[in-house]
Amino acid sequence: MQQPRSALSGMTFPALPDAPASTALALQFQLERSQWLSPDALLQLQMKQLHGVLKHAATTVPYYRDLFAAHGLTVPDSADYAFLQRVPPSRRAALRNAGTALQSQNIPAEHGPVHPVVTSGSTGEPVRLLGNVLTRLCWHAFALRDHLWQARDFSHRLGIIRWAPKDKYAAPDGMHWATWGSIVGSTFDSGPSFALNVATPLREQIEWLLRMRPDILLSYPSNLDCLARHCLDRGIDALRFTEVRTIGETISTDQRALYARAWSCKVVDVYTCEETGYLALQCAEKGSYHVQSENVLLEIVDDNDQPCPPGVVGRVLITALHNFATPLLRYELGDYAAFGEACACGRGLPVITRIHGRKRNRIVYPDGRAEFPYLGEHGQIHALTGVRISAFQIVQRSVEDIEIRLVGERQFTADETAKVVQKFQRNFGHPFRISITFWDEIPKGSRGKFEEFVSEVAL
Repeated sequence: MQQPRSALSGMTFPALPDAPASTALALQFQLERSQWLSPDALLQLQMKQLHGVLKHAATTVPYYRDLFAAHGLTVPDSADYAFLQRVPPSRRAALRNAGTALQSQNIPAEHGPVHPVVTSGSTGEPVRLLGNVLTRLCWHAFALRDHLWQARDFSHRLGIIRWAPKDKYAAPDGMHWATWGSIVGSTFDSGPSFALNVATPLREQIEWLLRMRPDILLSYPSNLDCLARHCLDRGIDALRFTEVRTIGETISTDQRALYARAWSCKVVDVYTCEETGYLALQCAEKGSYHVQSENVLLEIVDDNDQPCPPGVVGRVLITALHNFATPLLRYELGDYAAFGEACACGRGLPVITRIHGRKRNRIVYPDGRAEFPYLGEHGQIHALTGVRISAFQIVQRSVEDIEIRLVGERQFTADETAKVVQKFQRNFGHPFRISITFWDEIPKGSRGKFEEFVSEVAL
């Protein structure tokens, strides 16, 4: 049990925290109980909260006022899922083009001062929103829930390697803090935390980790891949992580196994977005992703905007339940996922079995099909050629042309090239025209994120 920090000297148990910590703990008290509600009971609470959001959006947000009028929608006296389904999904481009028309003209003053929120634009279409004290409070609440679900020891040392503006958290020292930051530090005593810019060269990242010796490491899967392979290839066994936390990118079963092999640690992922914060957390007991229903109403729909049954991959739509500055109703995030059956842990929170990727991560075939491709592993290329590959990225240029970008020990011979091309043609199930290029380093996208497959073909 993590014991909260008391604000009164001499009073450690039970703790008497200060006002901000009391608010954080009050939210956790409610979240601890709501997670065990039945799906129907959770949906009822969501609809009650949603009704206020709908009324606010329809009367104070020009974008939604016009959208509702164009489709003959009037917010009923009480909201239900059938009414929400009548609201047309809003795609990223529409919200980007809406500009300030997406902002409320009457933001509740008690929700606190506003601040800008700009998405990473990983699809090439950044969206500009507003957040405020309320949305930040909710963000922190679900981040703290993640810590508590995973029973993390706050006395441990936390290491973070992620995107930061140029020259911030720069090597060789990065940045040091006495605590884990405001999410934990406002309520609990904690150990120190350290941050390093993900743009730091790999060898310097390893040197930094060996100096800082974090117990828990947070980074992107693509960066962790390089770190893990570096440690395995060079027999570096001095790093002893109790946990690796992954963010920002989809993670595969093979990647989880790689990190466990390199560091003998558990691997925990989270599903978040900059627009609304935490969407799903991993179940500590079963490993599936639980939708954070107290924060968002998450739908998975097919091409006709109809709900997908469990196990069927569809488009993710999210409705923010607490943002009255820039309401988001049935916002098409650009991700694809599938619901799963109820979790054996007993929580009533919906289950996502896997996040499959973004729209541009699907390969497009000449017949118009679009599917998530099987890429294989770095080791397949090594087995065919004898060349060790540390990173690859596949870019679909057209419905017939694909470029395979590699970072490897040397370039291939003509015979090796032919073998790799044939292997990927089999993986893709189509004889694409494949070119292979070698890079010193494959460039990462916005905010340090990396995608192994990107299609430039319009869908």
